[in-house]
Amino acid sequence: MMHVAAEGDKDYAYGGRFTGTVLLEMLREAGREGEADVARVHSESGACTKWHSHPGGQVLVLVAGTGRAGDRDGDHRELPVGTYIVTPPDTAHWHGAEDGHEATWLAITYGTTDWTDESPVS
Repeated sequence: MMHVAAEGDKDYAYGGRFTGTVLLEMLREAGREGEADVARVHSESGACTKWHSHPGGQVLVLVAGTGRAGDRDGDHRELPVGTYIVTPPDTAHWHGAEDGHEATWLAITYGTTDWTDESPVS
């Protein structure tokens, strides 16, 4: 059966895993291991995730605004709508909105996220 979700459950706090104001909108939670969580991540100006990784990796698509993202190899700034990012399993990274802009990412995540308290350098 096809699953259709116009919007999902929304959470502003999400355990303090973000810098700035971020709204996590869960569209689909994984039902069992090996399935993906699917969420829209709405970041206000300059807000981003803290450093984190996923045991099965993550796919990100910037669907609105101007984004930024980074891994231990460097930062990527002023990312345009349509940017597609694949983070391999267990790769530390972060993502969010460019300073002065909002951004909305579609995040497809495999496995339980391993968060750190470390914020990316602005």
